[in-house]
Amino acid sequence: MKIVIRVLMVEDDPVIRETTRRFLETQTDFQVVCAATGEDALARVGEKFDVILLDILLPDINGVDLCQRLRGWFHCPIIFTSCLDDTDTIVRALDLGGDDFLSKPYDHKILLARIMANVRRVKMDSAEPSLQGYRCAAFTLDADSHNVILEGGSAHLADMEYRILALFIRHPRAFFTANELYKKIWGKDSLGDVRTVQVHIHNLRRKIEPDPSRPVYLRNVWGKGYIFEPEGRRPEPAAKNPKSPRS
Repeated sequence: MKIVIRVLMVEDDPVIRETTRRFLETQTDFQVVCAATGEDALARVGEKFDVILLDILLPDINGVDLCQRLRGWFHCPIIFTSCLDDTDTIVRALDLGGDDFLSKPYDHKILLARIMANVRRVKMDSAEPSLQGYRCAAFTLDADSHNVILEGGSAHLADMEYRILALFIRHPRAFFTANELYKKIWGKDSLGDVRTVQVHIHNLRRKIEPDPSRPVYLRNVWGKGYIFEPEGRRPEPAAKNPKSPRS
C-alpha cells in the first residue's frame, strides 16, 4: 500500500504557499492541503494529516493561538514557519503546542528535512516500550495522558516535552548536548539553531523542578550538556553579592 505524507499548510502569502506546495508535491508521496486563513484550517479538523506547517501572522487569527485550538483535534507534529524569530515568539509558539520552528525565508530542502525528521520521530516513538508508571524522586509519569504527578499536583506535558523527558528517562545520568538532543528527537541535525531544544527544556523544567532557576533533576553541565538525574542533586548555593565598599 502506498504511503502518502499529508501536509496541512496554513499560509496566507500566496507566493510562499504555492511555491512550497509545488516543491513538496514534486517529492515522492506528498500531498499538500493549503489553508490561507485560520478559519480555512479549522474547516479541516475532520481530516487526517501527518504534519502541519503553520504561519504565525495570519489575517484572521494569530497562528500561536490557532495552534492551541488545532491541538484539540490534531496530535501530529506542528512546525511553525514565520519571519518572527525572536526568542519570546519561539517560546510562546512551542509552549502552546508547537513541535518545531523554522524561520522565514527558508530553504525548501531544509523545510523538507524538518518535515521528514518530525514524521520519522513519530514513527520511532510508537515503537518504543511504554514508560507508564515510571517513578523517580521528582515525579510519577502517566505516559498515557502525558502527565507528571508531583507532590501536591500534576502537570501536563506537551508532546515534545514528553518526548524529551522520555529520552532522558531511558538514558539516566547520560549527557546530551543541545545538538545531540535535536538529532535524537527530531532525527536530523539542528543546522546550528538549537533554540527549539532550549525552549522545550525550559518549559520542562518549569513542570518537574521544585525551583526551575536552580534545577536539581534536569541540569546543564558546562562543557558536557544536559543530564537527567532521577534521584536529584543538591542545588548549588546561590551566589552572594559582594559587600559594597560602603557597608
